[in-house]
Amino acid sequence: MTLKIRSKKFTKNIAKMERFVTKTLPKESLKEMKDNTPKGKTNNAKNKTILKKKKNEFVLEGNYPYSGVIDRGEYPNPPAKGTGKTRNGYSTQAPKGIIDPTTDFIKKEVNKFIRRFG
Repeated sequence: MTLKIRSKKFTKNIAKMERFVTKTLPKESLKEMKDNTPKGKTNNAKNKTILKKKKNEFVLEGNYPYSGVIDRGEYPNPPAKGTGKTRNGYSTQAPKGIIDPTTDFIKKEVNKFIRRFG
């Protein structure tokens, strides 16, 4: 029995993974996070959701004071003024918050990449 390992193929796949993690995944994750952010009258929340890149990491940040309120579902429950914009403390546009759906998206994208090239 013989086992051959072609290091050239692994090297190419590792390079593809590095490009995916450093270039593609951060941009797609930012888009997903913005898509999960409720749209307000001024689009302030979407406009101030930013991507910060550092050497070995990227950070998605809701750079506005009420980002935690949206994500953790801290709106008044029941809503202060009738019904319609919130349910159980969460915005009806982001019923699971912002971070959890974005994290699920990142996990799916990484798994999809690994299945394709792994």
